[in-house]
Amino acid sequence: MKIRAFLCLAAAGSLLAQEAPPRAEPVDPALQADPGEDWYQHGRNLFESAKNASNPDQKFELYARAIDVLTRYLGQYSNHANSDAAYWYLGESYYASGRIDDAKRCFNNLVNRRNKGRYASAAANRLAVDHYQNRQYALAAPLFEKMAELADVPEHRYRGFYFAAVAYEAQGRTREATDYYRKLLEQEGGNPFIHQSQAGLGRLLARAQKLDEALPLLDKAVMSRSTPEVRGPAAVEAGMVAAKMGQPDLSDKYLGIVLNTAGMEKYRPDAQYAMMASRFDRKDYKGVTEVFRRSAEKGEGEQEALRLMLAAKSYMALNKNVEALELFREVEKLMLPNNIHAFEANYLRLMCFYRIEGRHVPEQVDAFLDLYQKNRPRDPKIHTALLMKAETLMDAKKAQEAAKVYNEIDASVISAENRRGLFFKRACALLTAGDSQGAMQSFSDFIKSYPDDPRIPEALMQRAQAYTNSGDLGKAVADYDQIIARETKDEYKALAYLESADLAKQQGNLQDMVTRYQTFLQKVPGASKPRQAKANYWLAWGLMKSNSVKEALPFAEAARNLDPKIYGKNASVLVTMGNWSLQNPDATCDGIDRGIKEDYADQLPDQLIDWAAQQAYNAERYSQASRFYKLIVEEDDPRVTPKESWRYLGKALLKDGKAQEALGPIDNALAVEDNLFWKSDGLLDKAKALLDLDRLDEAATIAGQCQDLKPQGRVNSEVRLVIGDIWMKRNDPAKAAAEYTPVVVLMLDDNDKVLKPLAYSKLIKALDAKGDKAEAEKYRGELQQKYPDWQPPKG
Repeated sequence: MKIRAFLCLAAAGSLLAQEAPPRAEPVDPALQADPGEDWYQHGRNLFESAKNASNPDQKFELYARAIDVLTRYLGQYSNHANSDAAYWYLGESYYASGRIDDAKRCFNNLVNRRNKGRYASAAANRLAVDHYQNRQYALAAPLFEKMAELADVPEHRYRGFYFAAVAYEAQGRTREATDYYRKLLEQEGGNPFIHQSQAGLGRLLARAQKLDEALPLLDKAVMSRSTPEVRGPAAVEAGMVAAKMGQPDLSDKYLGIVLNTAGMEKYRPDAQYAMMASRFDRKDYKGVTEVFRRSAEKGEGEQEALRLMLAAKSYMALNKNVEALELFREVEKLMLPNNIHAFEANYLRLMCFYRIEGRHVPEQVDAFLDLYQKNRPRDPKIHTALLMKAETLMDAKKAQEAAKVYNEIDASVISAENRRGLFFKRACALLTAGDSQGAMQSFSDFIKSYPDDPRIPEALMQRAQAYTNSGDLGKAVADYDQIIARETKDEYKALAYLESADLAKQQGNLQDMVTRYQTFLQKVPGASKPRQAKANYWLAWGLMKSNSVKEALPFAEAARNLDPKIYGKNASVLVTMGNWSLQNPDATCDGIDRGIKEDYADQLPDQLIDWAAQQAYNAERYSQASRFYKLIVEEDDPRVTPKESWRYLGKALLKDGKAQEALGPIDNALAVEDNLFWKSDGLLDKAKALLDLDRLDEAATIAGQCQDLKPQGRVNSEVRLVIGDIWMKRNDPAKAAAEYTPVVVLMLDDNDKVLKPLAYSKLIKALDAKGDKAEAEKYRGELQQKYPDWQPPKG
């Protein structure tokens, strides 16, 4: 068991020794004309800077900047040549920032693009390793297989095969593991996992007791020039197999290798300058650096400078800017300041510094210019350095300073494509610096001079912003309409629709605003949820303002569902207001209850709440009605609240069984009531509440005050019933019957199917209590005859 655990650990160790991260294709050190390339290089440089930063806060900040730049790059240039690489660096930046789920999404996106290549293969490898390290072997194995499928070079394909076998073996799925080990052994030439596969297959065969097949494979692995991580476990396994086969001497031999070579050494390659040069000519930059690292010989003077330059340029091509920077500095020390090699080394060192760290680039550029600008005023490298300074200042949000530097650049000494970029970026700097007029003119010149440039939509977007800043909304809308009419990215179209709709709203043109938001939802179905929510909300708002209430409701509900955090409350207000306007009582009541729960009820008008409360009361939803009335009454100053609100709040609470709570609203209504009917009605309610609370003397007093007002109709009947109920609670059924009898005999019509049968039931109960069975039976018969389906109220 211990040996088996050791072997598993060895396999895991091999797994963790991953391949080096994929590297971008080498590029010319000069700034690229392709804007996507600029974005990509900038994001990649930030990543490398973060990776090499020693300060944790600086490292985290640089990774955050790399994430921002690479995300924006992918948003604008998703099909760019370096998009796969950008997904890789973005994922790595997320990993380093601790945002593991975001990193996994990047790598999964890269894998699912199905572009064969080192980045997709490496992404599959990264995901697979993550699952493996978490012992999720069943998830890791298919990803290693995917790594092999996506690989564009044999080595990566072999790596995927090998680690798929390891993952399957870790699951105990020996058949699949065996198949992959055999598949690796069938490969010819360039297979770096030949010996690992021999060891792995030999191990599985040994555990399957196929010892004769296992030992030759394990022997090859042990006797190979492979690493200790391969040879050591293979020797242990071979020793175990030899022992089982009854060959102890052979077993000792294999195990002795492990015991006596505890310091098994890795390959140590040697290097010569000629080897470096030949590899550099073939653009085998990795090969150059490998030779450089193992070379012990140094040249003299310019020869050594050339050797260092070769290695430094290779490191730079591999995006290992820290290593390159140090070598370029060594070249400068070897050469006189104005030597061509010193000039180039200083410039390239500046490029490395620019890639690694943006904050101090302006100072580095100034130092470079102090040395070389006087003697080389029109050299392209001088003006490229100025461009780096300007872009760094822009990145640092120092637009005013950046605009000045852009104006120092001599566009005539740079390429036509770079000149385009210069003009465009200068316009952007002016806009950011707040010079809207200058930005408008610069963007107009760019658009006129380069009508086919792929950045035209962005230039139109920026110019529209400049127009907006200057208050010329009509021209801004015209630019957005140009973008909408062009064949361009959906992102630009989406922004154009949304921004132009906002401007239409600012101009008070609701119909145009509604049309633009509607078109956005139709033409950009894949828009993000926040954007869809915004369009739906303002579309609903515009339709409501245009009295198209019924049409507005679905859009308001969609906004609420798409982005409840931003639009939930306001959209719910629109929905509730719309249902009120359409006189939909249930939906309006639901909206108010939602408003109470989600804390937006205070945004609803009192008239709406009052109407809904009355609808709830009429529907006998007394708890809901009281809940609504409480929203519009003023406890601190009762007189400012309409007496009707107090009246029906009291009634609702009373009917909801909350007699004590009902007394306050009833008293508030009575305090300002001067209508005798409503005065008597309020006294009746108060008497009922006091009766429910068993405050009988107070109830009798209030009922008497009610009768003093000589009420008519139902109030007169109800107050007699209340007085009768008081007598019943005082155990005087005779007096109670005396109050009930006139209500039954004289005061209520037989068509009253609510109060009249209730009065009958009370009278019958009183007669039974006083022992008048004959009269009780008489009225019981009448009740049954007149109201056969009547049931006494609950409670």
